[in-house]
Amino acid sequence: MEIGGSSSSMSYRYKEDGILPDGSRLADIPIMNLTLVRRDVKKALAGEAIVDTGFDESLYASIQLVEFLEGLRPIKTATLQAPGHEIPCEVFKVECYLADDDLTPILDLQEVEVYTPINVEDLSEDVIIGRVILNRLKLQLTGKFLQVLRV
Repeated sequence: MEIGGSSSSMSYRYKEDGILPDGSRLADIPIMNLTLVRRDVKKALAGEAIVDTGFDESLYASIQLVEFLEGLRPIKTATLQAPGHEIPCEVFKVECYLADDDLTPILDLQEVEVYTPINVEDLSEDVIIGRVILNRLKLQLTGKFLQVLRV
């Protein structure tokens, strides 16, 4: 399936988010599949990432993404603001592609900045996609599916 080609959109089913210890259910969360590429070491990392319109930047790293970036030089350092504390980060640039359900790249999102927290306790379990990337796309959220429309 290719955006801008024969297909007019790409859909991703929301990820079921589970149940809290008190028994209350969390809302399902929108996800997208990404493929990240490092040409310097000829490797790629592909998987799902959580869509977060409250995150101002491009990508926020998971532990797996930090391992993928090992050996790459950061382009800068930055501090993100989280409720109650600051998160110092190293920022890296990598090629990023929107991917289909088989994790095949379908849309080139160009180079994006990846914010990697310096403190391990600030790492996310999931890669988080923020507004810098989301603002490049036309999205429709239905509560069950995230649809990326032809751009």
